Amino acid sequence: MIGSNKENNSEVVQASYEVKVLKVKAVKQDTYAFNMEVNGIKIYSCWYRQGVKNGKEWSMISFPSHKGSDGKYYNHVFFPISDNLKSAIEKQMESLLG
Repeated sequence: MIGSNKENNSEVVQASYEVKVLKVKAVKQDTYAFNMEVNGIKIYSCWYRQGVKNGKEWSMISFPSHKGSDGKYYNHVFFPISDNLKSAIEKQMESLLG
């Protein structure tokens, strides 16, 4: 859905993502490297991490990145991941891991 806001000439873009996990590898306990395809575009070297912190379970997905001259890391690619999409990615990874 694309809409215009005539007051400030901005546009709102709403996108949907079809994600397929292509390959996953356990790197160490609770850390996995994986490749995925998003709307037909392959993204390599993503990371999935999970654990428990302050008594609460957490998990995160990180995208491929590079270290800049300022010492900070910058993503090569990025797209927003909702809780539902993250859950779907986790299920696909579990299925591939067996």
